[in-house]
Amino acid sequence: MELGFHLVGLRALVTFSSKKLLLNRRWVIVALMAALVAVVMLYVASEGSGTIDEGSTLINTLILSFLLPIMSLIYGASMIRNEIDDRSITQVVTSPMDRRVAYIGYYLSLCVVLSVMLVIIESVGWASFFLTTSVDGEAVELLLSYALLLVIGSFVYSSLFLLLGVVFRQPIYLGLLYVFVWEALVGSLPGAIGQYTISYYIKVIGSHLIPYGNITQFSGDAGVAALVLAALAAVFLIIGAWAFREKEIP
Repeated sequence: MELGFHLVGLRALVTFSSKKLLLNRRWVIVALMAALVAVVMLYVASEGSGTIDEGSTLINTLILSFLLPIMSLIYGASMIRNEIDDRSITQVVTSPMDRRVAYIGYYLSLCVVLSVMLVIIESVGWASFFLTTSVDGEAVELLLSYALLLVIGSFVYSSLFLLLGVVFRQPIYLGLLYVFVWEALVGSLPGAIGQYTISYYIKVIGSHLIPYGNITQFSGDAGVAALVLAALAAVFLIIGAWAFREKEIP
């Protein structure tokens, strides 16, 4: 009986939070990002070689390496934090539903919405590049492979940034430090230190799926990379659910 109650509450929260994210005015940012990616990829397709290697490198650089962590930060760090600050979360934390279940509901809705938005942006960029060059089975496989990586990345990054939004009052600043200093700067340094980033393990999986572009320079065991990402997501989710349950919310 209690399990059924929590499942109903979880489904309701996921539905409500997903609609809230989708109807948020941040869609303007998503539209601008999609337009920017489309313009850049269209320009490169017309001025560059127009090869599938070039298209893969663009998707990896613009979307997988940049937009994936940035959008995860923007949406993840502010999702629960904004509701705490404006006290709209009161109805959730005062309901009979376990806070840990509610946290999972927030997490799932964030993952779904982020995945949808990122795949849309990727599809727009892919179309801008390949519809002006050539669309074949390899190009379609490229689109689907990067879409899978974006979904995987959304689940891992969301678990991290949602946790930061619960624990810290200003999670954006810490998140920016992680994205630009640790992932972008430290992660690009030669040697083993680059392996201590989420992005690295996503790209290791990608190198086994995509034989084109600069993503192929990442080497490693895809199975190990998948286990590392799953473990990170699970740890961040467990800590976040515990922190949300214990947090004093006025």
